Amino acid sequence: MDHSGIILPGSWLGVFGGGQLGRMFAHAAQRLGYHVAIVDQDAQCPAAQVADRAFVIAQAGNEAEVIAQLARACSAITLEFENVSAAWLRQAEEFTLVRPGANFLELCQDRLREKSSLSSAGFPTTPFASVVCPDDIRDAVQSLGWPLVLKTASSGYDGKGQIVVRNQAEIDSAWKNLGTDRAIAEKMIHFQAEVSLICARNARGQMIAYPLLENEHAHHILDVTRCPARPEFVRVETEAREIAFGIASHFEVQGLFCVEFFVATNGKLLINEIAPRPHNSGHLTIEAFSCSQFEQQVRAVCNLPLQIPNQIAPAAMANLLGDLWASGPPAWERVLASRDARLHLYGKATARNGRKMGHLTCLAESSDRAAEIARSLRGDLVRRDIRS
Repeated sequence: MDHSGIILPGSWLGVFGGGQLGRMFAHAAQRLGYHVAIVDQDAQCPAAQVADRAFVIAQAGNEAEVIAQLARACSAITLEFENVSAAWLRQAEEFTLVRPGANFLELCQDRLREKSSLSSAGFPTTPFASVVCPDDIRDAVQSLGWPLVLKTASSGYDGKGQIVVRNQAEIDSAWKNLGTDRAIAEKMIHFQAEVSLICARNARGQMIAYPLLENEHAHHILDVTRCPARPEFVRVETEAREIAFGIASHFEVQGLFCVEFFVATNGKLLINEIAPRPHNSGHLTIEAFSCSQFEQQVRAVCNLPLQIPNQIAPAAMANLLGDLWASGPPAWERVLASRDARLHLYGKATARNGRKMGHLTCLAESSDRAAEIARSLRGDLVRRDIRS
């Protein structure tokens, strides 16, 4: 199989996962002339609504058949969600290209393996220790100190699968509540900011990175992203890019991924985790850059030339969670009347607290101003004129 050849427009591309990232990938790929097939367990998932074809894993036991059908139909397959079985990717790799591949997925979906591999390769990570029982937590305290963050080794996202342990008395209950037999204990980092950097690498080894993205979280879920980052954090952008390029080269990544960092109080960059796919913080690239993260993903997967992303204007993105629907349908007309905002809804039928239903992107003369506008417009979405 020729791993350096270009996959031309008109070809079929596959996506493991049917969420909003797959939906936006499909839009970008279709604009370039590709056909998109997705595989998911939900026939009405966000990506299935816009894809050219959807393969549905409807029952346990039919995965192998469905994945083989997807792989035979596609010239390459990519990821929009990391909590899929690496075995599925290995099966697909028997028939077609998968970018990123199963090895990089396995690295990213296991926190302990990820941190160990990065640290062994010389990349800066948060201090950590392996945990398989409460006594391991007690031992970890000697090097990590109090408080520490206890996380499941796998299957955690948006704050799920992690608990802050503040003293000896909390160890046993925290371990029981985590409900796992394999975890990672991490030093609690006092940080100035959380930032992320999106990187792409194609099969010929060309690499690009977007400017540093500055992120604010609420209840462990990304709330607002701004770009450019504030001046005091832009200074670490070169270092972040070098780290991301180093990861891409060391692990021979083909595709697009995101590195999440803490900027510690001493100014040091520490890797929090890697996402082997587009990232929520990169949604503002759709309007704010000459080439979005989703088009860049298509280019990397198809071994097309990667585009240097030129920023069109300072921008901010605000997530729209299901909480906004608590008082009824949001007041979309107030956002749609604004010249400063672009509304993205993901096609999810049911709104739940904490569920990502869409996002707003605002462009302005500065990212501070864009973030201010985004927060204000999001606040305007809540209907306060509902009559009983």
